Amino acid sequence: MRLPASIEWRGARLHLGCGAKYLDGWVNSDVVDVPVVQGKTGRPDIVLDVERDLGWLPENALAQVYFSHGVEHIRPDILPGVLANFCRILALGGRLTLATTDLMSIVNNRFPDKNWEGPLFGHRYSTDPLALAHFDCFTWEKLTRLLGDAGFNRFRKWKLEEYPEIHALNDYTTTHADCTLYIEAVK
Repeated sequence: MRLPASIEWRGARLHLGCGAKYLDGWVNSDVVDVPVVQGKTGRPDIVLDVERDLGWLPENALAQVYFSHGVEHIRPDILPGVLANFCRILALGGRLTLATTDLMSIVNNRFPDKNWEGPLFGHRYSTDPLALAHFDCFTWEKLTRLLGDAGFNRFRKWKLEEYPEIHALNDYTTTHADCTLYIEAVK
């Protein structure tokens, strides 16, 4: 991956895994050039694989990174390095705004019969593309520990109302609100 020279990274906000849903004023990225999301197609500003390409981004540059329901798709053995790269590319005071699967909400709200292993991790054992597999599920304690280990020093729960442009995307952050952990880490 090579970064387009036309993007000014100082103070930029990066929307990872955008699919066909774009945030105005952000650098919208996805792992594929023409993603298909719920029957819609679109072309991201850049193609970027968070597992391999974050090293191309400049250090201490970005104001914010938004990643919705993506960290659970990263294998646990490489997740610490990805989180450290997020910290590396954010400027001091920069924010990593995550929405991810909330283990306790899923277990308690979606599967009162406690039959949750298949729905949470079933993609791993199906014929679906491996990119759809959930390799992990998080609690506040687990994710803040991982983020702290990566170099972040402040954490807070965020609400959709705080980011009207994110709320308007109507992405998994909105459609799976009952089982989403909203966490923002500040460098």
